[in-house]
Amino acid sequence: MEEATRFVAAYGFDPTSDDDMELIWRFFDESISFVEKSLGDTEYPKVPEHLKSRDSVKDIRRVLLMASTKEGGQDQFWCCAILRVMNVLIHLHYDPRLKFYDQMVTQVLTRLDQYIYLDQTTGATFLGRKEDGQGIKLLFFKKKDRKDRSREVIKLLHKSDSAVEEIYDRVGVRLVTESKLEALKAIRLLVERSVVSLPNIRPGRSRNRLIDLKRLQFEVDRVAAHIKKSGDSAPYVDKMIKRIERRVSYRRLGRGFMNPHSSEHYRAIQFTCRELVKISNPMHQVYERLAGQVGGIPGGNAVLQEVFPVVPQTHEYGFFPYEVQVMDVRAYADSIFGKSNHEEYRRKQLQAARDRVFGRGAERTI
Repeated sequence: MEEATRFVAAYGFDPTSDDDMELIWRFFDESISFVEKSLGDTEYPKVPEHLKSRDSVKDIRRVLLMASTKEGGQDQFWCCAILRVMNVLIHLHYDPRLKFYDQMVTQVLTRLDQYIYLDQTTGATFLGRKEDGQGIKLLFFKKKDRKDRSREVIKLLHKSDSAVEEIYDRVGVRLVTESKLEALKAIRLLVERSVVSLPNIRPGRSRNRLIDLKRLQFEVDRVAAHIKKSGDSAPYVDKMIKRIERRVSYRRLGRGFMNPHSSEHYRAIQFTCRELVKISNPMHQVYERLAGQVGGIPGGNAVLQEVFPVVPQTHEYGFFPYEVQVMDVRAYADSIFGKSNHEEYRRKQLQAARDRVFGRGAERTI
């Protein structure tokens, strides 16, 4: 029990604090609910009655003791599963980036909204400024908002090295164009108009599974050579340009290196950006209010200086990731109805989370 107490303290909670212990119990309760409702594993649908309530467990440290016993058995198995889920829930709840979330959504998506317009005549959506008259037609446009909590927990549970810091798609956008070449034009616009900040794009989380750029360059060079030889009015030029679209697809993609559960057939240009978010510092607001109230009181400024030896900064700053996906209409249709459909991806991810929580394919130890 003494080791379990030290374990709780090392994790970050105060074992002598009733408030901290209540927090741990709340995560315990949520873990039980998540295992039974969100995981929905057919082999292990219910947590045993003597492990699923505060009254039956009595002391949360007993869960640690049962999980670490060398004798094994069902109690150890279930306690390990409960603790795995609790760990993810705690990390997710205290993710410091969440305090930037609302400002992040406003800051990123408002900037993008300046380049999205609806043609009132045709009802079509375009990327670009209407007054420029050269918008890129979007067949589908979606702002990706934060996943529900259970989806984020499953995302963190499904692989052993997953961490809350690796959730990059709480905010994102998906742009679907008519063609692959239009997809490239869309990305060029995002960069050239500084809708996204090029230095803040993460190279390690950027991938192109839509267009074979080497083949594209080859085809463009062929057209250029033909124009140089025969002129741009030559009848064969139009035919060469039209066939570029169907010749620049990747033939063999293989598994995605960023997510093993992504379909090998999934086609998109996808990258992660980091947005420097600026939010008002609440401590500076407290300082301003106190300064206004104690300024006329004898000794008030001395007290204020004692409470705030350093005047708090007016704003806080932090980087927050978001994701951009660009694809053509064929790739999008396949992601909905074809081999790379998202429901299949979610099914695989859920099954992987179940396997990890219940220790399938690994020694059932914590």
